[in-house]
Amino acid sequence: MQPIRVFIADDHELVRYALRTMLDDEPDIDVIGEAPHGEGAIEAACDGDVDVVLLDLRMPGMGGIEACRQMTEKCPGIRVLVLTSFDDDEEVFGVLAAGAAGYILKDTRPDRVIQAVRSVCDGQAVFDSKIASRVISGQRAETDQVAGARYRELLSDREMEVLKLLAKGLSNKEIGRALWIGETTVKTHVSHILRKLDQSDRTQAVLAAVRAGLVRLPGE
Repeated sequence: MQPIRVFIADDHELVRYALRTMLDDEPDIDVIGEAPHGEGAIEAACDGDVDVVLLDLRMPGMGGIEACRQMTEKCPGIRVLVLTSFDDDEEVFGVLAAGAAGYILKDTRPDRVIQAVRSVCDGQAVFDSKIASRVISGQRAETDQVAGARYRELLSDREMEVLKLLAKGLSNKEIGRALWIGETTVKTHVSHILRKLDQSDRTQAVLAAVRAGLVRLPGE
């Protein structure tokens, strides 16, 4: 099985070194490069050899939000995991709207950072527990009841079940086990959910469902 290919974008050399050392110790993760700015991350992502980008938000030159937006637009298969010291609300929602798969803080325990890399690569959404409650409250403030009613009409009962499990961060395999259906069937349901909610990936679909009041994020 091919290792998860990770690129690190952070303007602090010591942080990059610590992350590289930590991740390279894992047999299923391979750090293939690093850069002190967002432009380097975009260039690496567009080369097609990256699965997950660990992205700091505040770096010289292009900001993390714009770098994330360009990566997810130009390279839809890329998963961006934001790892930063800052938990400013505007930045949290800005980078999630830009397509980030997750947002965790730099004081997160090393084992949880490693698991977060694996989770976002597997298609799951990852939120630091300190941030999750604010994501929930912020999304609820924008709840669109009209969208909620429309989504309920569009989604089948089974798709709603899958969507609720997506919000819990379960992988396709775990959803299949929970619902006693095959992984291929789960992938089909996820594809239908993305199309019906008009979203590009699982993270954005879950956030749209939270805004519409259909599901709850873990920790609520």
